[in-house]
Amino acid sequence: MTTTASTSGVPVVAHIDAPIEPYDLDAEIALALTRVQHHTMVTRHRLAATYQIAAFAERSGLRGSFVECGTWKGGASGMMALASVRHGSASRDLHLFDSFVDMCVPDETLDGEIAVAQARATPGLTGPLDGTLRPMTGFYEPLGGHGTPEDVRALLCDEIAYPADRVHIHEGWFQDTLVPARESIGEIAVLRLDTDFYAGTLYCLESLFDLVVSGGFVIFDDYGCYEGCRRAVDEFLTTVTPPHFLNHIDAEGRYLIKR
Repeated sequence: MTTTASTSGVPVVAHIDAPIEPYDLDAEIALALTRVQHHTMVTRHRLAATYQIAAFAERSGLRGSFVECGTWKGGASGMMALASVRHGSASRDLHLFDSFVDMCVPDETLDGEIAVAQARATPGLTGPLDGTLRPMTGFYEPLGGHGTPEDVRALLCDEIAYPADRVHIHEGWFQDTLVPARESIGEIAVLRLDTDFYAGTLYCLESLFDLVVSGGFVIFDDYGCYEGCRRAVDEFLTTVTPPHFLNHIDAEGRYLIKR
């Protein structure tokens, strides 16, 4: 998920229709945005970059699935699907992972001021901010509620007409779903992480980074937003050789190309 914090700490959605300079593939991206805009909280910049990356993966023949950890209602995965439909010669497997409940509580020792402020602003939230897999019930209420598998299928399979047998939705916490799915995922061409906090980001990298093919992409949606995400990415990349450069998308988004 990507939101910004208001002065009250309540998450607010960044608009995707803000005026910007044209992108490469701008006409395609503009059309794709109209189809996913009600299924995403991701900024226009990051959605455009996601489309461009997926289109490049198709045109260059990168092997592997498109994988997303943190799907909400499917908008960003919809951008990848639309790029695949337009630029690919065959439908590529989409593996989408999400708890499909409200986000878990942050760890106040790791995840930073924005995460803590958003958690404290969630009505009715009790208990410690200790990073446990406990949903912050009501967190997404100002945004129309959390996503569901039905929301994702409605966009990908019904609206976009992506083949249903190529859409694999893995419902549950990452810590419960990623490892059992590794064999079915196989190689990864694009791994998009919209994982918010430290624990989830690090777990996804430790579980899936080795499946990303050489020349494949890893997108980090929350790197510049949540301190825990940035810390997890930076720590993990110190364990990877050769070093990888993080390319800048906007204030929050980054991506790397696997070496």
